[in-house]
Amino acid sequence: MRVLPTTRYQATDTAISREIRARLDSAIRTGVPPDPRTAALAALAHAVGLGKHLYPGNEGRSSRSRLRDLIRHDPMGGLVAHAVMDVQNGAAAQPRRSAAGVPAQPRGSMARAAAH
Repeated sequence: MRVLPTTRYQATDTAISREIRARLDSAIRTGVPPDPRTAALAALAHAVGLGKHLYPGNEGRSSRSRLRDLIRHDPMGGLVAHAVMDVQNGAAAQPRRSAAGVPAQPRGSMARAAAH
């Protein structure tokens, strides 16, 4: 049972979907640094767990690892990816407090963004 309503949109233009997939596959398989759009796409795909659907099973393990590695080519995408993962893992839900009741040092992706 879902608590929040969601809306899903199915891509209908298969030519565009194939072109996007080809750019992502090329970046993963060739090792050539991706263009900024592909790097951002890779960061978001990794953050939302799309890698396991695009590159399933043991045979897709190295591709999923490379997808994760592509984050370094898009610093902002990397921060967004880490923020999405933090929210999915509940790390951003509540600020931690010290024993004195004072908010503790921030953690997670927003702390990483503030530190840079």
